Amino acid sequence: MASTSPVPAGLYIHVPFCLAKCPYCDFYSIADSRRIPGYVDALLTELDMCRQAVPIADTIYFGGGTPSLLTPDQVENILERIHASFFVAVDTEITLEVNPGTVDKARLAGYRNAGVNRLNIGLQSFQNETLAFLGRIHTAEQAIDTYQWARQAGFDNVGLDLIYGPSRWRPERPWR
Repeated sequence: MASTSPVPAGLYIHVPFCLAKCPYCDFYSIADSRRIPGYVDALLTELDMCRQAVPIADTIYFGGGTPSLLTPDQVENILERIHASFFVAVDTEITLEVNPGTVDKARLAGYRNAGVNRLNIGLQSFQNETLAFLGRIHTAEQAIDTYQWARQAGFDNVGLDLIYGPSRWRPERPWR
C-alpha cells in the first residue's frame, strides 16, 4: 500500500534586495531596500496560502539578494509564520545568507535569537583588491569580523562563500 504521509520539503525564501548589484551576480535582485517592508508583508500572506500545499518543512534557507538587509525582527516574524503554517522539526537547519557590509555583532545576535541556526557569509575574498574588483561593499577586515561575531553570537554552523580566480582578474599576488 502506498504511503500517504506528506513529503517534507525545503523552504527557500528569496530576499531580492541588495544595497548595490554585484557585477558577477546572476541572481535576481534590486537595489531598493525601501521595498522590504511591503515584501515581508506579501511573503507572510504567501506563507499562509502555502499551508495546505507543503505541510512539512525540513530546511529553511533565506537566500538572495541580501537577506541580511532584513532586520532580526522581520526574520523572526517570517519564522513565526513558517512555524504557524508548517510542521518544522526542532532540529531543522535554518540558514540566512549575510553580507559582511550589512551586519554587526548585535544584528547577528538578533538573527540567532530569532531562530536562525546557520549563517552563510558571502565573503568572496580576503583581499581588498579582489573585493573592489567584484564590486563588494565590505572589506577583508569586515569579513573577518563578521565570522568572529557569528561565532560569538552562538553560530556553530557557518558557511563561507569564496570566489577563486574571478574572470579577467589577474592578481599580482598568489592565492592565500
